[in-house]
Formats: sequence, structure tokens, C-alpha cells
Amino acid sequence: QKFKGNPAAVCMVENDLDSATMQSIATEIGFSETAFVKQIIGNSYSIRFFTPKIEIPLCGHATLASSKIIFDTTSVASITFINCNKDELFVEKVENKIRMQFPVYDTEEIDVPQIMLDALGIDQMVDKRYSPHNRIILIEIKTALELANLKPDFAALVNSHTGINGVLITALSDSQNFDFHYRYFWPWAGTNEDPVTG
Repeated sequence: QKFKGNPAAVCMVENDLDSATMQSIATEIGFSETAFVKQIIGNSYSIRFFTPKIEIPLCGHATLASSKIIFDTTSVASITFINCNKDELFVEKVENKIRMQFPVYDTEEIDVPQIMLDALGIDQMVDKRYSPHNRIILIEIKTALELANLKPDFAALVNSHTGINGVLITALSDSQNFDFHYRYFWPWAGTNEDPVTG
């Protein structure tokens, strides 16, 4: 439905734009992500994602929005996007749905600083990992209720670590309708909390 769902800006460009121009456009629009899409040949497209602050390599909902536009305006049944890391993101239209296949990135052990946990309001972790490809710290906590009640101190959070794009906090679901819940905090790279992705 119009005016519903997760916002994403999509700019279909005919010519390459410089990074500074794309960043300025994304900052002015102010959505979590703005995608810039340019046809390479046939059903292959370059795609670049910008938050209000920086370029990021991957964004699910902006890829979905870009795919919807291409499927609605062309006759292709599949799309291969190439992102800024030269990763291929394969998307296909299956009846009235869109199916996306994204890369799976390895994670590694990390020591989460206590100052970060304090800023997030987390007393105890179940697990913690780091995705060096995306520069994201992943923290699992015990309950979805605890996750929903987090009220981070964003000024303290952004000062608790450097060199990362964000912190994803997850917990197993307390509902049979879902497997897990998560929230993504990224004052380093976008806005305080991304409402739609992570």
C-alpha cells in the first residue's frame, strides 16, 4: 500500500555519480538508506547504498525496493546487483513475490567492552560475535522482552567503540510466529536506531 511499510529511497541513474553527490542526496533525503542503481547490461545493475552519514556495502530493504522498481518497469524475471564490494546480490521474481539471495559472511570472537554494554543497558549476554566484513558487533541477550525494553544512551554508545558501523542486539522470540527479534543501533553510520534493517 502507498505510504505504508519501510521507507527506502531509490535513485535510478543513467550516468555515474560521484560519491560526494550520492552522499549529499542521501543525507538530504534522510532515510535509513538510499540506493543508487545503474544498469550495467541486460539484467545486471550496479547498486550502492548510502545512509545519511556513510556508504555501506549491503542493505536488504533498499535492494528489495530497487528490485520492485526494476520488475515493475521492465520484463526481466531476475536481477543481478553488484555492490561496492563487487558482491553479487541475486534477486528473482517468483509469482507475486520477490526472492533475494545474499552472501553469508563469517563472524569471529570479540570482547565487547563493558562501557558499550552499559551504554546499551545490557546486564548479561548469551553470546557475542563480530562481522568484520560489515563491521557489526552482534550480541545475543536472553529475552525478547529485555530487547524491546532497551533504551540505549546513544552519546555514550557512540563513544564506547570506534571503527564499527553498528551493534545488532538479538534474542530468541517469545512468540511462535517468529524465530528471533533484533534491533540495530548505528549512531556511527546512520541514525541512532535503524527501524528496518541490520
